[in-house]
Amino acid sequence: MSAFFLAGCASKPVIQTQVIEKPVVVQCQVEIPHECKSAYAVDRVSAKDDALTINRAFRAEIEERWACEIKLLAAVKGCNEGMHERMQ
Repeated sequence: MSAFFLAGCASKPVIQTQVIEKPVVVQCQVEIPHECKSAYAVDRVSAKDDALTINRAFRAEIEERWACEIKLLAAVKGCNEGMHERMQ
């Protein structure tokens, strides 16, 4: 009887391979665009400057921040699209 049980151990094991597809969250790596800087136009004016110069600096800062926002939104959109492609 013991020979019967030992014969079962001597046989070749059955190996099964299964592919399981599961989405995995991957962190998106985005570099800060050069349009997004720490010092904007308003940081370069002083209270002693005339109103026209300060107003121009404010308008320039709006444009600078707008360019930065467009680049950041594009980067986030690219990360989100890449994530949807990986999950499908």
